[in-house]
Amino acid sequence: MVDQHAVITDEAVAKVRELIGVWLRRDAHWPATYDPVSQHDIRRWAMYSMGDDNPLWVDTEYARRTIWGVNIAPPTFLYSVDTTIVGPGLPGVQWLYGGTEWEFFKPVRVGDIITSRARMTDVKEKSTKHVPRMIIQVGETEYHNQRDELVGRAIVNMMRIPRNRSGQGLRDLKNAPSVRPKYTPDQIEEIAQAYASETRRGADTRYWEDVKEGDVLPSVIKGPLTLVDIVGFYAGRRFVYNVHGLAFAERRRHPANVYVSQETGVPVHPAAGHFDAEIAAEVGMPRAYDQGFMRPNWYSHLLTNWAGDNSFVRKLKVKLVRPHFVGDLARCHGRVVGKRVDEAGRHLVDIELTMSNQDGIELCPGSATVQLISKSRDGARLID
Repeated sequence: MVDQHAVITDEAVAKVRELIGVWLRRDAHWPATYDPVSQHDIRRWAMYSMGDDNPLWVDTEYARRTIWGVNIAPPTFLYSVDTTIVGPGLPGVQWLYGGTEWEFFKPVRVGDIITSRARMTDVKEKSTKHVPRMIIQVGETEYHNQRDELVGRAIVNMMRIPRNRSGQGLRDLKNAPSVRPKYTPDQIEEIAQAYASETRRGADTRYWEDVKEGDVLPSVIKGPLTLVDIVGFYAGRRFVYNVHGLAFAERRRHPANVYVSQETGVPVHPAAGHFDAEIAAEVGMPRAYDQGFMRPNWYSHLLTNWAGDNSFVRKLKVKLVRPHFVGDLARCHGRVVGKRVDEAGRHLVDIELTMSNQDGIELCPGSATVQLISKSRDGARLID
């Protein structure tokens, strides 16, 4: 049996470092994701995982009338092919998502077959007031389509932190009460109105020339986060964790990737802390928490609402600086900080991203680069 409350040792870190640069198999974990992307796949991800019913993603007839001619997927749909999680080694040490730096090259269209490969590129050690010793594993994931075109690349930071009973776990998390926030009827109505008034640029082209530095993007809200939202996020993906007998078989193959409940004796996947308060506490969280890469999807929703159908998100960088818990509300904001034409002649807008919870606490600062169409003769091309 693997010690599910292992500590980080110099010997374990040395073994992890030996894996730097080694390309890792991904199809062994998620073989079904390499089937052709269907309209159903895109619709499920957009609506259930993101809460975004943009017709460019979900309406076949609408998409036929756009410049794309077919439904395309939201940029962060690639999470549904491969989570970007790269964290080999350190058995029994919990992993927590720290953020991703995305670069997108091609849209994902209905019928595409997307494959991935991943490798660890660096291992860093860090000590903070919240954890005496953590390891940050930097990973690179590449996504290719059936024509072997590079569709996207993700650089991820995975934090490896011992669980609480190891004696080296998370401690003294600020602003993380164990009791969920309570909302008044007036506050719930205000949230409902914010959802109802959400704006989408859609087919109305946003031209590069019309954008000014300092422009503020219409905000997007998410939440208050419920367990149903988290289940929906899982349900919208092209893969989920194994269940029943398949789960037991997976645990036999990967005994390090398991947590045994101290209350019930039942073995579960370590990610169950997103739903289960007992396991969340073992991770060091005061209550159930979001799956970290939900938040880049919320930024994607913000960006594509603003940019419209005739645009392409080129880059998205997100760093998680605070946990986000069940019951919390997220407000996503963006502001234009620059515009330029790159060496390839692409007309780009750089955007600063911020996200705060119901108490105004920053959750995950970020940045993005969006390509827009220009009114100039050579500025109407989005994708080579």
